[in-house]
Amino acid sequence: MSELVFENWMMSFIHVCILIVFAMGLFCFFLRKRYIPQLVGLKLMLQSVSLGLVLSGWEKGDLHLSQSMVISALVIEAVVIGLALTMIIRMTKHTEDDNSMTEEV
Repeated sequence: MSELVFENWMMSFIHVCILIVFAMGLFCFFLRKRYIPQLVGLKLMLQSVSLGLVLSGWEKGDLHLSQSMVISALVIEAVVIGLALTMIIRMTKHTEDDNSMTEEV
């Protein structure tokens, strides 16, 4: 297997792209009022962190540590996203129940 080598400008470009994706997720999370776009923003932030961890491990030559950190982050991310979706569904049902009760009165 051949060793992949990037030039310095390419590595800087990748780091900037990771920061841009994180910033997009941050803006989407804080500026959107609906729940699903906020969840998408959270997902963008978490994925950019995972990509940054893999890239940093690749640069340092220690992929084992970075890959184990990414796997841990993905497990935590799955739990957080699952809980967030459950909370969104519960809040939506609760809001719909409240609205239907006020319309009946």
